[in-house]
Order: sequence, then structure tokens, then C-alpha cells
Amino acid sequence: MTDEAILQLARRPQTREEGFRQLVLAYQHRLYQVIRRQLPSHEDADDVLQNTFLKVFRHLDGFEGRSELYTWMYRIAQNEVFNFIKRNTRMKMVALENQVEKREEPHLNPDELVRYLEMAVNDLPERQRMVFRMRYYDELSYKQMAEILKLTEGALKASFHHAVKKIEEELKSKQWL
Repeated sequence: MTDEAILQLARRPQTREEGFRQLVLAYQHRLYQVIRRQLPSHEDADDVLQNTFLKVFRHLDGFEGRSELYTWMYRIAQNEVFNFIKRNTRMKMVALENQVEKREEPHLNPDELVRYLEMAVNDLPERQRMVFRMRYYDELSYKQMAEILKLTEGALKASFHHAVKKIEEELKSKQWL
């Protein structure tokens, strides 16, 4: 079902529930993946996803179509993640030194490397972490990110570049690369 068809259903009182159900079916998995990569537990990600869809439902009539529907919902999801993290100080990551046991061998298996990459990403400043995840994991274009974050594409490219350099330095300093 197209976004336009979903929006038409969701905006009519008699088909609003069906339209919203179609919207959830179309975007639930994709938004969950975005949220889950930023939160340490499935339960927290589910809570944030539910809050995201509640906000989408409440504000669907305000969607003007100036961006793609997914871009609009992605931004709502990002805001919900930020709100969740602010409300829950337990979500702060423990210092990298306390999480990683010292290793003798320089070669890691792929699962370990992914885990260390995520720890390095979590140590980035907030904007760089967000831009890195949006570009690397979510594969958003700089144009889409600019719409979501209300920043210039140049600023986003610079943030991504700096994030990549910091991650590389961190992985090399810990001899993970």
C-alpha cells in the first residue's frame, strides 16, 4: 500500500483505524531497527516505538507532506529516543575501559568487532553519534538527514567525517583493527 493510500485512510474518520494499522504494518520494523540500535534493550526500544506511533497517530493530520512520510516518522522516533535517554539516566554507557577486557591477540572475530564498533560509536559526541548511525546503519542520504535534523548537508558530512575518524582512532588505539 502506498503512503498516499495509507494517509487517505488514516485521515478519514470512518477508516482512520485501518489507515493507522496499515501505517504501523508498513513502518514498524524499519522504525524499530532505528530505535533498537540506539537503546540497549528490546523492552526499551518497544516502549519508544509505541510512544513514536502514539505521537504519529496524534499528529498525523498535521503531516504536510513536505518530506517523505518515513522521514517525518523517523524524526519523531529520534525525538522519542532522545527524550527516553534524558529521562533515564541508567541508559548512560559505562566508560569504555570498564567494559572491555584487555586482549592480547590483535585479531577479532566479526561479532567482537561489531561490539567494539558499537562501543566506539557510543563514545562519540551526541551529534556525531546520531549522524553516524543515520548514515551508516540507516543508510539515509545527507538530504534526508538535513530534513530530519534541520542542518546543512555540509555540516552533516563534516560530522560524519569526524565521527569516522574518531571511531578509527579508538579502534586502532585499543588494537581492535
